[in-house]
Amino acid sequence: MAGRDSRGVVALLGAGYALAYLYLLGDLDRAPGAGWSIMLGDPGAWLDRRGLMQFEPIALLELGPVLWLFSPTNALLAAVLGVLLALNLDGAWQLWRQPAACAMRSGQQDVSRGTGSGGVLAAFPALLAGGACCAPSILLLLGMPSLGAFAGLFAWLVPVSLALLVASRLWQRHRGAPAFIR
Repeated sequence: MAGRDSRGVVALLGAGYALAYLYLLGDLDRAPGAGWSIMLGDPGAWLDRRGLMQFEPIALLELGPVLWLFSPTNALLAAVLGVLLALNLDGAWQLWRQPAACAMRSGQQDVSRGTGSGGVLAAFPALLAGGACCAPSILLLLGMPSLGAFAGLFAWLVPVSLALLVASRLWQRHRGAPAFIR
């Protein structure tokens, strides 16, 4: 993939992750009809929480086949997670494609395998971020009996994912990953 093509792919992956996050929160769904309407709720309730890092919607938007319970805070959080995921995936891809630059910086000798230490390892927090929205749903679908024991930890997956994605991107930049926008 060329640089521009790979950036387009990771941007689409980031946007897809943000939409999946909103869907799994219950903010996005299919509309029963295909109409267009807006119903406003209490705009002052935009910081009312329904859980850790989950906020109450202030509007109901029916956008053709899509029903969106709009919460500005949830939408912002989904966008931030999507952007951070895209930045991490792009950084991991760029470092993996240019392992010699990483190896010369870190003093490694063997770069013939294309596994610069910044590439694959730097993608791990991006992959872990998927657990912020998907792991509870998957465990619920599988009917895991341990779900009750881990239910208290799921609320912390989003803040931990945010911290790991920021730290991972900073580490990638330190290892020589280029900026997303040049």
